[in-house]
Amino acid sequence: MREECEFRVVEEFAARLFADNEGQRLGTGVRKINLCTDDPRFNQVGKLQQELRATMGRSFFHGWSLRRRYSHDELAIANCLNWKVTTVFEPAGEECGTKYDESTACSRCGAGAKRGADLFLNLKRIPKTRDISRTIAGETVVSARLVELFKQHRITGVEFRPVCHSSASSSVSKDWFSLHIQSREANITPPTRAGIGPFDDDAVGEYRCPQGDLIGLNILSEVSIEAKTRGADDIVCTRQYLGVRRGLLRPVPLVLISTRVWRLLESEKLKGWEVEVAHQV
Repeated sequence: MREECEFRVVEEFAARLFADNEGQRLGTGVRKINLCTDDPRFNQVGKLQQELRATMGRSFFHGWSLRRRYSHDELAIANCLNWKVTTVFEPAGEECGTKYDESTACSRCGAGAKRGADLFLNLKRIPKTRDISRTIAGETVVSARLVELFKQHRITGVEFRPVCHSSASSSVSKDWFSLHIQSREANITPPTRAGIGPFDDDAVGEYRCPQGDLIGLNILSEVSIEAKTRGADDIVCTRQYLGVRRGLLRPVPLVLISTRVWRLLESEKLKGWEVEVAHQV
């Protein structure tokens, strides 16, 4: 596995750590830099970020994105995989009439509100070139092709529910379906890291629920779960959530899939997803 982090480094400060010809200048006073996390300069990025904030109230970098790249063999022998949706769209379901029961959510962090029976979305905004995508609120939709393949291969642990265009219309999509995962018992365990950013595990707990429902704003490492909570289904969710409850944004669980599902997604060239290795301990 090769782990890299993409940073959006402020050009004004880039020379403190990088050569003039390193990275890609984006034309907005920002330089895109990719670093392997085992590069000695990776930790120096974190130190410069802390130093500049303390002395100048400035940032060494603004954006970041962690990515792990695996060989085919590494994915093929994994016990399970973290299934990540890579395409996000707007508007969120609530903006189209979808209802949530907030009384079922955690009173401390707002995670876990149950959605009503109907998912209303603007069908025109669903990315047509992807087989799976999600709204900014984590509402996941899949193509009719994916539904047919999952049924044909008897993929377990999922249901597919209707997607309607709006609460004011009785129009039900024939092309898109809401993905509902039945089991939400997989328990995330150490050494999984979650936090605000690659150098901030959120020790003070701004994005951590004292009741254990919300474990961080972002996942920062490969995921480990208790093996006894994995279950036998091809697709399951974690018990814990990531993200934040703010405005239209809602915390979401992680989705874990079997290698059987991964092989199907890959062989059929379905689009809109990627996977990382997850560990059962």
